[in-house]
Amino acid sequence: MKTKRYKTIDEFGKDLGISPDRVGISKMKTKLKKTIIKEAQLRELSASDLAEASGLSRTVVSGILNGSLLSVSLERLIRLASALDLSVELSIKNAA
Repeated sequence: MKTKRYKTIDEFGKDLGISPDRVGISKMKTKLKKTIIKEAQLRELSASDLAEASGLSRTVVSGILNGSLLSVSLERLIRLASALDLSVELSIKNAA
């Protein structure tokens, strides 16, 4: 079996038949998750600390931080970002 390499996630999503909108949402969520994880590590915050500050369960926060919870809503990520005093901005542009 021949291996195919992709230069971008957009190309990969297209080959899988995933709409560009869904790929864009996944990219946004992944970037936000990485930022949350990095910030929590820098501040040495535990899942329990973030759970208490965000109002989410410790199990959910732990799953997000360690990557075992793969399907995470944007709302939950924004709640975690807010608990870390991070600002999340959404940019809306005309499609090219």
